[in-house]
Amino acid sequence: MKKEKTETNVVSRRHTLGLMAMAAGTAAIASTLPGLAAPAVRKKVELAYWTWADNPNHQQRIMEAVKQFNQSSEFVTVTADASSVTMEARQKVIVAYAAGVAPDISGTVQTHVQDWYNQGILHPVDEFFTQWDEQNDYFDSVKAGMRVKPDQPLLFLPLSVLPYVLYYRADLFDKAGLAPPDTYDEFIEAARVLTDAPNVYGYALRGLDYYAVQPIEPIHRSAGVKFVDENGNVDFDSPEAVAVTQKWVDMFIKDKSAQPTAINDRYPQLFALMEEGLAAQWIYGTHASPQMDAALGDRIQATRIPRAGDKPYTLANLEGNFITTSCSEKEAAFEFLVHMAQPEASMSLGPNRGQMPVRRSLQQLPAVQENRFFKVVADEAENWWNPPFESEHWANYQDKIAPYWQEALREAISVQEFHDTAAGFLRGEV
Repeated sequence: MKKEKTETNVVSRRHTLGLMAMAAGTAAIASTLPGLAAPAVRKKVELAYWTWADNPNHQQRIMEAVKQFNQSSEFVTVTADASSVTMEARQKVIVAYAAGVAPDISGTVQTHVQDWYNQGILHPVDEFFTQWDEQNDYFDSVKAGMRVKPDQPLLFLPLSVLPYVLYYRADLFDKAGLAPPDTYDEFIEAARVLTDAPNVYGYALRGLDYYAVQPIEPIHRSAGVKFVDENGNVDFDSPEAVAVTQKWVDMFIKDKSAQPTAINDRYPQLFALMEEGLAAQWIYGTHASPQMDAALGDRIQATRIPRAGDKPYTLANLEGNFITTSCSEKEAAFEFLVHMAQPEASMSLGPNRGQMPVRRSLQQLPAVQENRFFKVVADEAENWWNPPFESEHWANYQDKIAPYWQEALREAISVQEFHDTAAGFLRGEV
């Protein structure tokens, strides 16, 4: 099927299929990387770096990478704050920028990049990246994602790409005699069959923040929903969109196949449900896989996100860092971005954390090749997809929608009313 013009394929098929090739170990790859140019900054510089941490392990990896940079840099010192979750970190940067005290560097997910640029907070890395001797180590499709729109400069420096999968408890599926679901209806039915409340719920459902609705977006797309098309038309209040969401919400309010605490649950609670065998399915990013695998071993497996139409879609978002426009030492800031993109830090914050690499030199490492979760998403290379993040009002939607999601779960508003509100956000009406 031909892809819509508004869809962004962040990583090419050649890239993801290359993940399956045989390769040498980390040391061998690292020894063949292009040499890093000598640092250009020759005066004492202090930089502030704000980002988010999904969990204490992620936070520790960030702080260790910053520590290594400070130990290796004679002139540049970075002070890091990785104490917030994603949306909180974003709001903190926005407020600080408005007050004139923004950090020099910020972490970002691709979801927010266009809005950072539109608001004048993000300074493109184009002038530095195009002079960097390692620029060709990045896949062309990743560099396209760095622009967000084809006519824009390179906006940020990605560290990894985060695809989403359907995790499932293989032991619970085997016990019930069920195969992993392929279609959305099979997924809904599996959740219903696997539920044995209060001992097991068929799906670990999220109620808090925008990331509660994000896992449903590729299912909406599979049902034919574009959210915002190439002409700016919004279809998120269409019958097709409402039908997908109604089935999802019904897991909580009608089928009772989602946990009763869902309205106030987010990552820690959902992980605990899966770990303790209290939930059988969960759509989430591959960055949960290291902890899941450590806790459950072969009892946890993954498959692609169920399809609502003929074609499945796999949500796959770039993650990385950007330089703020208020940073007075942008060259020094890019030196730090380069450090975070080097093999040790990049592997620690990417594949070793459950996210796929964006550099050719890292794709062949055993940590990538032998990861069963990566293999699931690599097989879906042609179906990797992003929502229309470049849309003028996408940030308006993602920043405002969360309370209305909770209201829909509480049945304070109907699913149709939820979609009417969301579509209004996407049109910039509210």
